[in-house]
Formats: sequence, structure tokens, C-alpha cells
Amino acid sequence: MYGLQAPAGTFTIEEPFFVNRLLNALSLMLLAGLLHIWMRSTAANEAQAQVIKDQNEKLQAAHVSRRMVEVQEAERRDVANHLHDLVGQKLTALSINLTIVKDQLSPSQTAQIARLEDSLRVVEETTESIRDVMAELRPAVLDDFGLAPVLRWYADQFTKRSGVATSVVEEGPVRRLPAMAEHALFRMAQNALANVAKHAHADKALVTLRTTARSTCLIVADNGDGFDPAAVHQPTRDHGWGLMIMRERAAAIGARLSIESAPGHGAKIIVTMDGDAHDQSSAGG
Repeated sequence: MYGLQAPAGTFTIEEPFFVNRLLNALSLMLLAGLLHIWMRSTAANEAQAQVIKDQNEKLQAAHVSRRMVEVQEAERRDVANHLHDLVGQKLTALSINLTIVKDQLSPSQTAQIARLEDSLRVVEETTESIRDVMAELRPAVLDDFGLAPVLRWYADQFTKRSGVATSVVEEGPVRRLPAMAEHALFRMAQNALANVAKHAHADKALVTLRTTARSTCLIVADNGDGFDPAAVHQPTRDHGWGLMIMRERAAAIGARLSIESAPGHGAKIIVTMDGDAHDQSSAGG
């Protein structure tokens, strides 16, 4: 084995040069690491900010929907009160005056009596129509007795008007809900049954009100034509508005709305409101 030995002084290691290169490399690695951490932190902050923004938008949309429902119910109440105070009272006065005039006629004035009796019938029919409109706008049964009784009352009215045999089933303990929740659920039942009458070609409908200690579930089912829920996106001129309104009402009280249906197999509208939604709708009212 042979070895080479460099003469002294012919090759020297410049220690400061290599130390500086090493320090520069370490600095670059540290800077790259810090940059990577900053970029990840920035991305995480942006994602978190987007989540917060989305949540705020949802909360704002829910607040707007809740406020819209409150305004609509207030307007319905005002219109019902005006119908009662103005139109209803004037029709009552008109009926009394016509009766007085009829009683003052002699029995021989048969033509005039017949005309007045016909006018009294028109007044009575108009009064009944006004009462029906008032009940649709603001059912007194709902305010006085709660959701289940008003659903039974409306099912009877709907059966008479539409010919669709409609029944109501109650499951679970009976209890009152916050006023806003009761009104919203009743309006959604109205919307669902209106869709049954317009589109389903059904002869039977069933409204189920299911309550537990922590949730309330409203189900409106029919035996009609059914449809594909996935095909219902944006409402058109004559379809889809009822479902959109129901979704907005459900969102306003923090409830979930789902649809179970298929062509030829009827449809089922399910609205579920849990305990947190009970508290939310109570606070919103």
C-alpha cells in the first residue's frame, strides 16, 4: 500500500468559508421552514375565516327567514282583524237592514219579498266566505288550543273542499310548542295539502304529528302520483313554489324538511324539529 503526503503548506482548509456556507444553508432551510409554516397557517386561517363567513351567512339567512315569517303572520293577523271589524260588521248591519225592510212588506208583495230573501242569502254566503278567509289567515283554534286541534279542523275543511279524504294521527305526548313553531308547522301542512290537491291526483292523505320529549315531527303523506324529488330544483311558473316556501318556513324555525317520493308511489313531506330548534323558535318569537 502506498500513501501520498502533501507537502506542508500546499493545501489548506479555509475554515471561515465553509462555516459561512453552512450557516447560509441552515438559514435558508430555516427560512423555508418558516415560510412553509406561514403558508399553512395562512391557508388554515383562510379556511377558518370561510367557515365562519359561511356560518354567519347561514345565521343571517335563518334570521331573515324567521323575521319574514313573523312579518307574514303579523300581516295575516291584521288582515283577519280588519275583515272582522270592517267587512264582517258591515255585512251584519246589511243583513239586519234587509230583514227589517222585508218584515215591513205586506204578504202580497211576493216579488219584493223574494228579491230581499235572495239578497239575504247572498249576504249570508258572503259572511260565511269571509269567515273562511279569516280562518285561513289566522285560525283561532291554533291560538287557543294548539297545533293538533287546528290540524284536525283543517283536515276536515280540506276534505270538504277537495274531496281528498284527509285524516290526522297524533303520536306521543300532547304539549304546546312556541307560537312561531306552531304557526310555521301549520302553514307547512297547508302548503303540503295544497300540493296534494293541485298535483298529486290522490284520494287519501294522512297528516301525522309525532312528538317526543325532545323533538316534533310533522308528516304529510298521500297516495297520489308521486314524483322524483331529485328533479325538483328551482321553481317554475306553475311547479315547485310550494316546496320552496315550505323549505323557507322550516329554515326559519330551525327545522329540517325532507321528501320521500317516487313516481307512482305517492309522496311524503317530513318536517323534523329537535329540542334546539324548539329553543331557537321560542327565542325568535
